[in-house]
Amino acid sequence: MTRSSRWCSIRSLSIATGVVCLTGALCLSSGCATAVSSNGPKQDSPEDAAAAYTRLGKAYLAEGNLPRAQQALNHAVDLDAGDSGALEGLALLYQRQQELDLADDFFQKALKADPEATRIRNNYAALLYQREQYAQACEQLAVASQDINYTQRAQLFANLGQCETANGDATAAQQYYERALDIDTRNARSLLALARIDHTQGNDERAWERLQRYFTVAGTDDDSLRLASDIASAQGDSTRAAFYRQQLGGS
Repeated sequence: MTRSSRWCSIRSLSIATGVVCLTGALCLSSGCATAVSSNGPKQDSPEDAAAAYTRLGKAYLAEGNLPRAQQALNHAVDLDAGDSGALEGLALLYQRQQELDLADDFFQKALKADPEATRIRNNYAALLYQREQYAQACEQLAVASQDINYTQRAQLFANLGQCETANGDATAAQQYYERALDIDTRNARSLLALARIDHTQGNDERAWERLQRYFTVAGTDDDSLRLASDIASAQGDSTRAAFYRQQLGGS
């Protein structure tokens, strides 16, 4: 893993073409939000309207329409300054625009508004990692990993493993990757990382076993094929090493 690599922040929003359908029978298309009850149309509360604009803004953000995303998210914050989702959305938008100081400010505002928001904390850690503030990123991930109800907890521990690798603590990294596999035995990133660690430590039999599991879960890619060739070479199997090198386009 190079220090410039990043993990994927978890998305909480899926995009449909043209219209974003939200919970509560509310749909947004052109930015107008209304709620309908059995008594007919009524005006949303500021908090409900802010939540609707937050979802719209994140939909635009996912589509890459940053100007409209910013407009919707700013409107959400105008309606409800404590909307953590809108604050996070603006943080992600500024991160996309490489306004990293602003992104940091808005992530902190979002976490102040909702300290228990594990997704936001993970995404803030991704920003800190991007800025090569590895110790701080690992601290945020360690807090996030304590949320036992978080559905992507295995991914959090894999993120921690990657973060501790960048932070120079190989022992902690290995422990976190192992923890990720305790939670999800098919966590591909942890399988590949641990196979690489095992190979570095000279445990090529175990490295090969983990790599085979990775192939089953994720298939082959340049990193895994290169590692397979290295392991085969270390085991003295030149034929197998050449086979994997050929798949990389080598001779």
